[in-house]
Amino acid sequence: MNVIFIAIDTLRADRLTCYGYSKSTSPNLERISKEGVLFEKFYASDIPTQPAYTTIYTSLYGVNHGIVSHGSAEQNLSENISTLPQILREKGVHTAAVDNLLGMKHWFGLGYNEYFDTSKKMQLVTAEEVNSIVLPWLKRNKKTPFFLFIHYWDPHTPYTPPQKYRRLFYEGDEKDPSNRSMEKFKDYIYYPLFQRVIGEPLGEITDVEYISAQYDAEIRYVDERVGEVIGLLEELKLSEETLLIITSDHGESLTEHGIYFDHHGVYETTIRVPLILWWKGNLPSGKKIKDFFEHVDLLPTILDAFGIRREEKMEGVSLLSVIEGKKKIQREFICCGECTYQAKRCINTGKWKLIKSIGGDLYHRPKYELYWLEKDPEEKENLAEKYPEIVDRLEIQLTRWVEEKLGESPDPIRCQLSRGLPGHRWLREALRSQNLSWEEWFSRQRYW
Repeated sequence: MNVIFIAIDTLRADRLTCYGYSKSTSPNLERISKEGVLFEKFYASDIPTQPAYTTIYTSLYGVNHGIVSHGSAEQNLSENISTLPQILREKGVHTAAVDNLLGMKHWFGLGYNEYFDTSKKMQLVTAEEVNSIVLPWLKRNKKTPFFLFIHYWDPHTPYTPPQKYRRLFYEGDEKDPSNRSMEKFKDYIYYPLFQRVIGEPLGEITDVEYISAQYDAEIRYVDERVGEVIGLLEELKLSEETLLIITSDHGESLTEHGIYFDHHGVYETTIRVPLILWWKGNLPSGKKIKDFFEHVDLLPTILDAFGIRREEKMEGVSLLSVIEGKKKIQREFICCGECTYQAKRCINTGKWKLIKSIGGDLYHRPKYELYWLEKDPEEKENLAEKYPEIVDRLEIQLTRWVEEKLGESPDPIRCQLSRGLPGHRWLREALRSQNLSWEEWFSRQRYW
């Protein structure tokens, strides 16, 4: 028995063909979704990268494990919390990773028998470089039961796919002087921080849609590399012995809600991610599951595949038991949070979604945003003032959920907010490097 866990960083669900996207960004993922199980409403409860992977590795929500910010020096995972590879290794499973999260936090490397560290290039490591390690490793270990974590950084910024992919999803002249859509990006509150990873690698372009097209091209590129892994599993006759899990840590905002090419804010573009399970002959083909599931469910699923009992304190459920009909779970709502660029939480019931601002929002959005997701899935019309009774009801549910999880512990989001948000610190550093003061930059913001 083997498990391969593939994380495609920064991959939002709605840009995949198998999730209804009109462009052919992901033919290989579409194929295995038809041969496996696709989860339509799968969510990252804690974003961005470091909180998300900590939740995946522990099956605990951020309010429980305490890692709610990316890049926070103050937050550390308790030694009393076991991580996914530690549990598997203790049970005799050979564990390996092609990854670089260890370069961020030490607990991401705990429990691995083999760790192939790509942190010298961090998010610049290409899927091709990752596969240059993965494919030979699979050939060497085809007779050894294993758990393998594969971390692809495409389509994370910078969106620089190989040249042959760059016009797959774009027609026109990205440097047309009459196109002024890039001006809004250059006025964007975080532009001094992101121009180095977006503007500079792509050159002097004028059409902001060209950037979004490169995100799609990155997906197509990594999809083909995933196809190589699938092809090798079939060639080695491992597809019936290997559960393949494909998901992401978070999505990406591509100008939606005034957020340009980054993964903050708890809108659907950022917190809804894909999840596909593929295990030939062991899972139903083409099954789609419509209920809410989350990152916390991945660890129990992997343990279940290896026949290992989940720990009581884990928050998630095994998706295998759900697929097999052994367990029914219907979450009435899910809660998600962010505390890197702004401190916010949301509650999503499927019909309604409430976003509550706790602090640190440089966009100066309203404290409450209410969206009728059934009629407004793109979250364009804030109905908070129109339906105050729904706001009150959802806020009570959200507050009770947080307090139930916290018990007597302090809220890690409020603790981090009191110390300062990492995203604000990064922006200050970027402004200083460009000889701009905080006050001068904010005086230029047209929407202030």
